[in-house]
Amino acid sequence: MKDTKTLTLTLISGALALCTIPQALAAQCNLVIPSSHHLIDGNTLGVVAGDTICLAAGERGPLRIRNVHGEAGNPVVIRNEDGTVTTTPYEYSIAVEQSSQLRITGSRDEAGYGMRLGGTVGIGGLSEYIEIDNLEIYRARFAGLLIKTDPTCDPATWQENFTMRGLRVHHNYIHDTETGEGMYIGYTGKSRKLECDGVATTVYPHKLTDVDVYNNTLENIGADGIQLNSVASDASIRNNKIYRTGVSPFDPKYQNTGIQVGGDKVTVTGNLIYRSGGNGMMLDGDGLTIHDNRILYAGENGIFARNPAQQNSTISGGEAHVYSENLIVHPASYGIKLYAVNTAIPNLIKENTIEDHGQRDAANRPMTYSYLNNNVLRQELNNRHYVVEQ
Repeated sequence: MKDTKTLTLTLISGALALCTIPQALAAQCNLVIPSSHHLIDGNTLGVVAGDTICLAAGERGPLRIRNVHGEAGNPVVIRNEDGTVTTTPYEYSIAVEQSSQLRITGSRDEAGYGMRLGGTVGIGGLSEYIEIDNLEIYRARFAGLLIKTDPTCDPATWQENFTMRGLRVHHNYIHDTETGEGMYIGYTGKSRKLECDGVATTVYPHKLTDVDVYNNTLENIGADGIQLNSVASDASIRNNKIYRTGVSPFDPKYQNTGIQVGGDKVTVTGNLIYRSGGNGMMLDGDGLTIHDNRILYAGENGIFARNPAQQNSTISGGEAHVYSENLIVHPASYGIKLYAVNTAIPNLIKENTIEDHGQRDAANRPMTYSYLNNNVLRQELNNRHYVVEQ
């Protein structure tokens, strides 16, 4: 194992000095970064797979991390050392660029989280295979987590050249974002128009795959709770608790859901959504599985979903959606509003429970399920509807 080191700001021939400290003072830490230091560059520091980089306890300013690369099964770990690391609210708290096989984690005990980060934690710059866990993120000016690489004139950022893989986000506590999402993962637009070397150019954002977002708690979120977009396949959002979203959204009409998904083959299961400003879930994609969620007091529909075929009449034969064993209590509008049309097989709506106040729509139908038209193929099985008067 490498000797444990700590960084100081002492300049020797224009370079940062690395000074060894006793192993007992920083057990299991290969590097200790003092609070005064605001950049971790893996190339400069000689970071290798399996290293643990510790942040000294105390208050610090924002931190940039770049060029840190582990290996599959042997990541680089960045964590707090032996006390709580705190950043005061700022535009960002941690920004990661050009890194992979990296885990950022905080200890957690009865006293709270070992990493209390005021401001956005951002993952970009073509980073992938990143794990983020056991952090408290609070009072971000925009999103608590911001994970994406925007497409630019650099071809490396284009959809055909980069896919973000291997994202794990779990056991974090994100609260009191000012105007943005709790988690903003993936680019939201279909394309971007730029001028590259004087030429009008349309570029397309990267896709995501192998994504798992689980066991997080989010509360008092300015816009959407969890927003996951540009998914190619193999993504899950599971066992999260989301309390009060859309409390101060930058776009009150659309950015106020509990969970928003854009992409294919996404599973959303076991989540609790309580008092979303708008839809409990807003979903757009093929092959979505929505199972065993609890959605309470949504400001609009419990679930509103559509697919690419609904927006492009030339598309047909997409994978059907499955909605099963969800509990939806007192949505302001419909329990499930489904616009997934022209699927290869019927969408399946089974064993869901919807409780409402018995309100009726303009056609005098119970406001439980609503379908765009007869092109929404569906099979309903063993669903339950209860009316509870106020």
